[in-house]
Amino acid sequence: MDRTNPSKEALISHRPHNADLCKPCKKTKRPCLVAFTPLQADIFEGLLDDLSIAISNLFVPPTGPLPSVLKALQNLIVELPLTLSTQADLLAATELAITAYQQSDDWSSAAVASTQIVLTDLYALSLVACVSSSVKDGWVIRVRNAETNLSGIESVLPPVISGTTLTFNGGNQPMVLSFNRSTGLPTEGAIVGSGFVSQSIPVTTDAAAQNLSIVLADNAGGNNYAFSMPEAGTLTAISGIFFPSGNLIVNGPPITIQAQLCRSFPDDSPYTPFVAIPGTAVQLIPSLSGNVTGFGCSNSLTGLNIPLNPEDRLVIVFSIFTEGAATVDPLTIVGTAIGVLVIAPVNPALTSPIIPIASHLPVNLSFGPSTPTNFGIVGFGFSDNEPFQSFGSPIIVNPLINGFTTPITEAGTITSVAAYFGIESNQTLQSRINILVEVYLYTPANSTATPIGSTQFILATLQPGTFTTTSPGVHNIHITSSPPLVPGDTLIMVFTALGLGTTSGSIAGWVSGGISILPSST
Repeated sequence: MDRTNPSKEALISHRPHNADLCKPCKKTKRPCLVAFTPLQADIFEGLLDDLSIAISNLFVPPTGPLPSVLKALQNLIVELPLTLSTQADLLAATELAITAYQQSDDWSSAAVASTQIVLTDLYALSLVACVSSSVKDGWVIRVRNAETNLSGIESVLPPVISGTTLTFNGGNQPMVLSFNRSTGLPTEGAIVGSGFVSQSIPVTTDAAAQNLSIVLADNAGGNNYAFSMPEAGTLTAISGIFFPSGNLIVNGPPITIQAQLCRSFPDDSPYTPFVAIPGTAVQLIPSLSGNVTGFGCSNSLTGLNIPLNPEDRLVIVFSIFTEGAATVDPLTIVGTAIGVLVIAPVNPALTSPIIPIASHLPVNLSFGPSTPTNFGIVGFGFSDNEPFQSFGSPIIVNPLINGFTTPITEAGTITSVAAYFGIESNQTLQSRINILVEVYLYTPANSTATPIGSTQFILATLQPGTFTTTSPGVHNIHITSSPPLVPGDTLIMVFTALGLGTTSGSIAGWVSGGISILPSST
């Protein structure tokens, strides 16, 4: 069974149930010594799948999910009706493997040898389990698959993943995830950003918890962490990491953490749901079961070939689900998360870093006849309004934006800028306005932003009338070649509304953007 992206139906069909447990193991010729409850059998099979995934060059010691998988296995071992000596041997073997892995730099001989001892012990445990022959054979196959992964691990190099890497590290900000007691499906998810996470947001999914959808423009208005693709690309990998907070004990069936890449198109209204891109659902391992204090779970999907269009709006959403939800406690998991995207450009020779931009709250742009009256200043997860001076003059910016910007690491030039303005509903314009966008160079030392030449462009001309929840967003993509940038430069985007009539007014909307930089070395 493929644990990297299984359907819920597949998980259920491969799990042992009451009818599969031997009573008292007369259906198998092998000796039956260790009784498993249906729940324990489910957990054990899931952990064997997790071991096969974790024992991989994709995860290089001392990082990777293997120690957490082995700790989850230890939780199960202490619950099984084993003799004291057998239990002690299994706990000692898993603890040795955990220590060797965490003390290794890459797959050392000690890490390989100690992991092999654990797999040998699990093979022996599978043979004496009181389950049906078909279930027992499935467990043996899983152990052999893990041994196959381990046997050649020292001679294989880690996979090389090329492209632009976007890391969304939520820092120490906790996200709150929950599921439905009746269905086990997610009810609230959260978006991970750079140094921040969103509040909990209602989500919907299909029966397999795969096709998640989420609306960012809600009544609270503070969930817009979507950025826009400044050029076409191909998603080649996605990774998720989650660390539960506090002293957490999960009773009942395991709870699985899942990360998905969700997309909305540039013509969509801001009230249109973001929908999970098929093939990007990453189920993190291990699933949470028993005492998971100090655990971390992670996983990656690599070798993907998923097209991303210019101006696609993207977010990484974390959620949780379980099976047999009626007996699970708790219903809510709190923790910190990291999401990583690897995006290859259409032209592999022109790998371009991407600077994501998102307003968090709606930006309110005011204007008078033939002139703006304020600036809307946007980083990634932050927005601010300042009085308008002139299009060429520097702006003094709220220094809070410092925590929502990232300096570039290579010298280069801006080649492409994408921007989206999703109009908040129930607003009326009396006259036409233009929405203008420009990239600014921000200097944290004095909180000053200075316009960068050749980067200003018009999103659209908005016509008089009333906007509703179905009104499309306005957007554009600007191809340019900016003056040279140097490592350490920090970029933000500035929005203005230019009145084209004789009346004053304002327009509010959610902003998404993205800036593509071509390194000088390319």
